[in-house]
Amino acid sequence: MLDRKFIIDNAELVQENCQHRGAQVDIRHFVELDAQRKEKQFEVDELNRQANAVSKTIGKAKDAQEREARKEEGRRLRDRTAAAQVELEPIIRELDELQRAIPNLSHPDVPVGVDDKSNLELRRGEHQPRQFDFKPLDHVELGEKLDLMDFEAGAKVTGHGFYYLKNEAVLLELALQRFAVDRLVKRGFTPMITPDLARNDILQGT
Repeated sequence: MLDRKFIIDNAELVQENCQHRGAQVDIRHFVELDAQRKEKQFEVDELNRQANAVSKTIGKAKDAQEREARKEEGRRLRDRTAAAQVELEPIIRELDELQRAIPNLSHPDVPVGVDDKSNLELRRGEHQPRQFDFKPLDHVELGEKLDLMDFEAGAKVTGHGFYYLKNEAVLLELALQRFAVDRLVKRGFTPMITPDLARNDILQGT
């Protein structure tokens, strides 16, 4: 999730990125909301400061009448603080909702397009695709024929286009993961396994 200050400081870039990625987020409104948040937060903080200052003077009152007047002034400031806080909370909620809808920035070299036809081929490996003397099966047909994938269970749990890997496909997936990790370790990366659980704010941030 993009940092709020980064969004404010780079509003045009973030808005352009939203358009490229098909995200319907009004960044100008986000900037305006954040300005309202700052203004209202300043009001809350200032009222709190005044209320605390009045509270410290109660014990220094000359008589009971002055002491009661200062208590009343403190209650009035606390009420105004509470009212300002109530006005602040929906602004913060809307800001958070908008911020979670803003996508991360794409790399500048990523082509802009509506489907995979806009993808660019950057390079090919040294091996050419194998030529068959028969019509090969696609991965869906192969997966079902060899009992490597369960598309029906995947669709029930996650939705169309997802699947369960089974049998030798699981072993191949694990081998590919290990192959990638081994290459990364050789390049100096530190392999890590993260905790299974995380706090809500951490999950939102990722």
